[in-house]
Amino acid sequence: MEYTIKQISNIIGGKISGDENLCITGVSSIENAVEGDITFIKNENFVTKVLDTKASAVVSHRPIDETKKTLIIVDKPFFSFIKLLKVISDKKQQRPRDIHPSAVISKDSSIGDNISVGANVVIDGNTQIGQNVTIYPNVYIGTNCKIGDDSTIYANATIREEVTIGKRAVIQSGASIGDDGFGFLQIEGKHVKIPQVGTIEIGDDVSIGSNVTIARAALDKTIIASGVKIDNHSHIAHNCTIGENSMLIAYAKLAGGVKIGKNVMIAEDVGVTDHVEIGDNCMVGAASNVYKNLEPGSVVWGSPAKPLTFEKRIQVLIKKLPDLYKKVKDL
Repeated sequence: MEYTIKQISNIIGGKISGDENLCITGVSSIENAVEGDITFIKNENFVTKVLDTKASAVVSHRPIDETKKTLIIVDKPFFSFIKLLKVISDKKQQRPRDIHPSAVISKDSSIGDNISVGANVVIDGNTQIGQNVTIYPNVYIGTNCKIGDDSTIYANATIREEVTIGKRAVIQSGASIGDDGFGFLQIEGKHVKIPQVGTIEIGDDVSIGSNVTIARAALDKTIIASGVKIDNHSHIAHNCTIGENSMLIAYAKLAGGVKIGKNVMIAEDVGVTDHVEIGDNCMVGAASNVYKNLEPGSVVWGSPAKPLTFEKRIQVLIKKLPDLYKKVKDL
């Protein structure tokens, strides 16, 4: 990369203090920056680090009289820096806007303009691919799917039949969307498979991490609403519903029929039992197991998940158990 401070200011906004023609050749954290880099400080707590950083320029929330470094002064440095990172990332990940000769696309599927389709991609029949979509090598997209405009699907992802994905979706490598839900009925001691004939509906601006699995519904739909972010290695079982702008951190596991509200935060390695309902604006702490419905706004932790303050008290008491045991034993 190579930008002048003035060019960066045009991207992120803000007021320049220093040399607007200074050439910037990299971005970095404030601790690891070298000459030629631009970095940022999140807030007042990081101001002293500006004096020690080797970066050539800093995005800051205020002037810093103690330094001679070039500054770009903005209201929200982190958010502004993200704008710059987005421009850099988009350039790094630019793909040829064409269809690789080895790709196999059904004649009755429709492909939008300005699309990039990588090597060995397979798109089956009656599927609709929107405008400005980027599909990396070795992706499979089944029949009767819809992929919205400006979406990106990374290498080795699988999207099976009758999956609808909205605009600006990002699907990372190895994700599997539309696999059969784990449905079996026990008859005379044998597990008889229940055909999974439902679909999956994914909204706009959804991010799906690497090796995430999202199962199709047995009947009806598995629904991932707009703005949802799902981290790597998470599992969404059949007939689940996840509300708008909710976030699931790595290794989250939702059993069949779970309903997650809007703006819910589920931390890493959380398990949710089948058909549990979690209300809007809830937070579930790491490694918790949720067995019962949660009211909107609940903040819980533990296994089973309990109100956070109650679980903290339990953890304190558990640490005291060895001493308590010794006292009782000595009575």
